[in-house]
Amino acid sequence: MDVVARGREAVVLDAGPGLVLRRYLDGRDTTAEVALHRHLGAHGYPVPQLLRQEPGGMLLERVAGPTLLEALLAGTTTAPRAAATLARLHHDLHLLPPPPGSPAGTCVVHLDLHPANVLLSARGPVVVDWASGGVGHRDTDVGHTAVVLAAAVLFGVDAEAGDAGAHDVPAALVRDLFEAFLAADHGADPAARLDEVAEHRTRFSMPAPVVEAATALVRDASPRARR
Repeated sequence: MDVVARGREAVVLDAGPGLVLRRYLDGRDTTAEVALHRHLGAHGYPVPQLLRQEPGGMLLERVAGPTLLEALLAGTTTAPRAAATLARLHHDLHLLPPPPGSPAGTCVVHLDLHPANVLLSARGPVVVDWASGGVGHRDTDVGHTAVVLAAAVLFGVDAEAGDAGAHDVPAALVRDLFEAFLAADHGADPAARLDEVAEHRTRFSMPAPVVEAATALVRDASPRARR
């Protein structure tokens, strides 16, 4: 199968007309992710259609369209519009009912909702890559996005901050997106749970110095910190 996309943890393969196979490099059990994906689809959240679980992955609808990052680079969207898209996707996700048995006060979270994980399809934005998804606090979810964008501001998109190292993203564009996202109406406080965000990012995806600098930038730049 031809490779459609490749990330730190998984490869997306062409599985025939209109289909892709998302396969994890470590061959992990995807039962929990598949269950979350089905929950999201059943409640109308924009995710690719899930056809079936596969060993170490899942067979999905192939969504046609550029990523939000690619649209930014192409100039077909702006930083404020991209930030508003991310904020709306967060807001709508956090309003969904959590899966049965979830702890009280939690909501569905993605924990990696950045511009490279949003596809702009004919039916609207579609969110992909739910490997880190589950239930948690909305502040944590929005904090993850803010830290990813802050890391891109400080170190570039190739600093394990968005799985998009092949792109040469203008620094001013990333800064505009970061600042617009912090100010957007996502219904959460990006700086409220940064210790939790930093611990997760350090463990799973970013070097500790990158996480430390990025979380500091979010704290300093968040609207509440400036009041």
